[in-house]
Amino acid sequence: MNKQSLVLAFALSFSVPTVTLACYDHMMFNADQMGLVQGTIARMAGLVPPAPVFDVEHPAMAKVQIGEKNVVTISYTRPFFSKNVLMKVKATSNVILDVEEVVLDERSGSVSVGYELADGSGYESIILTVSGEHDGKQVNQSSQIYLRGV
Repeated sequence: MNKQSLVLAFALSFSVPTVTLACYDHMMFNADQMGLVQGTIARMAGLVPPAPVFDVEHPAMAKVQIGEKNVVTISYTRPFFSKNVLMKVKATSNVILDVEEVVLDERSGSVSVGYELADGSGYESIILTVSGEHDGKQVNQSSQIYLRGV
């Protein structure tokens, strides 16, 4: 091996962590913190995904007692001209749900979903899928609530 190959290998070994961090920083790019003009430019350039059509807010994680009945409240807002909006609620196998589908007729509001974490389960999740028509297109949007049994 010649001297140039050793120098190149040495330089690459120090640049790999930097490249990894640069990729992480790129993936965590948030256009909402850039302001109206710069955020719009970033979205038009395709650097960030478009804003979600349906605004759904819920806790990211919940600690629950195994075997007890619990309730999670989900707040939503939908655009004025959207129609046929439906929220489907699914869960992993050890979660028992009270409801599987909720029709979102109002423009904004909240929905309470009851659930119970079965015995022997530690980490489970509830998957929310909101679907409906907006601007003549069918839109599907998903989010997840993680459950931790104690």
